[in-house]
Amino acid sequence: MKGERGFTLVEMLVALSIFAAIAAMGVGLLRSSVDTQDAVQERLKAMGGINRLRAVMANDLAQAVQRSTRGPAGEAVPAFVGSPTGFSFVHSGAGSLDGSPRPSVERVAYARVGNEWRRATQPMLDGTALGEGDRLVGDVSGVTVRYRDERGNWGESWSSEPGDRLPRAVEVRLGRTGREALTMQFLTAPALPPPPPAAGAPVP
Repeated sequence: MKGERGFTLVEMLVALSIFAAIAAMGVGLLRSSVDTQDAVQERLKAMGGINRLRAVMANDLAQAVQRSTRGPAGEAVPAFVGSPTGFSFVHSGAGSLDGSPRPSVERVAYARVGNEWRRATQPMLDGTALGEGDRLVGDVSGVTVRYRDERGNWGESWSSEPGDRLPRAVEVRLGRTGREALTMQFLTAPALPPPPPAAGAPVP
């Protein structure tokens, strides 16, 4: 109709430019949201793995027992053996996954193997060796383990003598490539009280 006019080319170009800018901002926000969600999921996954690691180690050490064993050659193995990079000990509460008969105690070991922090078990206490174990943490760049005695002193090694004594606590520090170092502390089972004197025996 007379007096009516459409958009000019310049107006169309301006409108398209504005629309393109808004669309680009929307895509950027969507990408940022997706990246943030992926980062959060990865972080939660990592935290879940660390929580499982803490739970497994805490459960094992809380059930440590004062029970020496025999190695493959019949040699005596103390109840708890600790070095600056790993440790092994006997703990109770071991169950059978398939229901087959097995002892209620087992020797378990934690150590750095290559760039991994691994857990190995020795279900038959006497005359067998520890297995290869399972990886718990990868990309491990360094390990430092300390042991606390009954006086509150920390040391880099542990000897069960005398009497198959246990450390009161264990601290594990794992250096991880490209990540913050992980430091964990665990309590062990309390030492067993001395047995009561036999009936009729003099009390010291």
